[in-house]
Amino acid sequence: MTIHRFCPLSTIGFSADNLISNAFLEAMRGIMWWPPILIALAMLMCGDSSVMGDSLKLGAVIPLTGERSQIGEIEKNALIMAVDDINRAGGIRGRQVSIIIEDDNDQPDLARSAAEKLISEDGVIVLIGSGRSEAVLEIEKIAQERRVPCLETTSSDRQAPELDGNYVFHIAPPLSHYFGPLLSFLKEVVTARTLALVYENTDFGVKAAEVLSQDFTAMGGNIVGRESFELGMSDFRPILERVKQAMPDVIFIASSDNEGAILMLQFQDLDINPKLFVGCARSFVMPKFMLGAGEASDYVFTIDFWDGRLPYPGVEKFYSDFIERFLAAPRYFGAMAYACVQVIADALNRTSDLTPEGVLYREGVRSSLVGTDMNSVLGPVRFVSSGNLKQQNDVRMLLSQWQVGILEVVWPREFALEPYIFPVPPWSLRH
Repeated sequence: MTIHRFCPLSTIGFSADNLISNAFLEAMRGIMWWPPILIALAMLMCGDSSVMGDSLKLGAVIPLTGERSQIGEIEKNALIMAVDDINRAGGIRGRQVSIIIEDDNDQPDLARSAAEKLISEDGVIVLIGSGRSEAVLEIEKIAQERRVPCLETTSSDRQAPELDGNYVFHIAPPLSHYFGPLLSFLKEVVTARTLALVYENTDFGVKAAEVLSQDFTAMGGNIVGRESFELGMSDFRPILERVKQAMPDVIFIASSDNEGAILMLQFQDLDINPKLFVGCARSFVMPKFMLGAGEASDYVFTIDFWDGRLPYPGVEKFYSDFIERFLAAPRYFGAMAYACVQVIADALNRTSDLTPEGVLYREGVRSSLVGTDMNSVLGPVRFVSSGNLKQQNDVRMLLSQWQVGILEVVWPREFALEPYIFPVPPWSLRH
C-alpha cells in the first residue's frame, strides 16, 4: 500500500498532515522554472525521504481501507495531530518527529509485510499497530523478531508462545479488565441473572464472550445462550430466534464491524426484549452504528474507554482541536492513537542516547518504554505484566449508553457524565 509520509513541517509554517497529492505534483510540472532553493523547499514539503533523515521516524500500520477504514481514518488523523503538536513544541530534544503510515486493510499478510517494510526500508525506531487482533498479531511478531518497540491499541488476553512481550506494549487494557463497570451495573442496577452471548467468530469475539461468560458466572449468573456468527452475515434471524426462546435478562453483542447495527434492527423486528442490550467493540461507539440502526440504537449500552469530557490532562484541548481540524469526534481509538505518540515522545525524551542507529538504539527506547509512568489524553499510562499478560496498560473502563443519537458515559457513578436510562422500554412502547 502507498506510504503516507508526514513530515515535521511546523518549523516552516505548515501542519504535519501535508501529503504528496496528485494536484500538487501537477502544479509542480508547471513551475520547473523555480529557483533551486524553492525546489528544495517544495521537496521538503512533499516528504522526500532524504530530508527526513535527521528526523525521528515512527511507523504505524492501521486499516485505512476495508470495513474499519472509518476508524483507521480517525487513528491516522490523531497520529498526525500528535506528531504535529510535538513538533510545534520543539520536537524531541530539538529534533523533529515524522511518521510513516501504512494501510494493511486489516489483513494479517498485509500487516506483516507493512511492518517489515517500515523497519527494513524506512528505518523507523518504533511501530504503532492497530486493527483486528489477527492483523495486529502479525505486527507483534515482526516487532519481536526484529527487536523493535511496538505500541498497539488492540486488547489482548491471548497466549502467543512465539511472543515473550519484551518489545510489545499494549496501550489498551486486556480483555480480562473490560467488564468491571458492566458487571457492577448488572449487579447493582439491573439485578441480572441470565445472559445470552452473540459474538463474531474472530479472535476478539470468541475471547470477549469467553471472558464475560466466566465473569458473569463467577458472580452467580447463568449463561442461557451462546451464538457465534461469521463476519459479513446479514440474516441473523435463525440464531436470534434461539436467543429469544432463552429469554435472557441481558444480551451481549461482540461485533467490530457493521453487523452490530444489523443485529439491533433484527432484534427489533423479532420483538426480542431483554432488560438490556450491551455492545462491545469499536463499531458500537461510532456514529455509523447509530445511523445504521436508527431508533434501534437507542438505550443500547456499550463498553467504552474514553470521553472528551473526562478530567484527564490535555483532554479538553485535544478533543476540541481534533473536532476543529478534522470535523469528527476522535472517540476512544483516536485518543489511544494520540496517546501512543505521547508515550513514545516521553520515552524518547528519557532515552540516554538518540544518535546511534540499529539494535542498541531501539533497545534504549524499549527500556524507556518499560519505565513509562505518565498522564496522557487517555489517562494514566503504566505498562505492567501479570501472568501471561505482558506490558499492558490498565485503562479506566466505562459503560456508555446511546441516548437519542448521543453516546453518553453513564457508569461507574464517579465517572458518569449523564444519568443512565433504565429500565429500557420494550420495542412496542418506543414509537
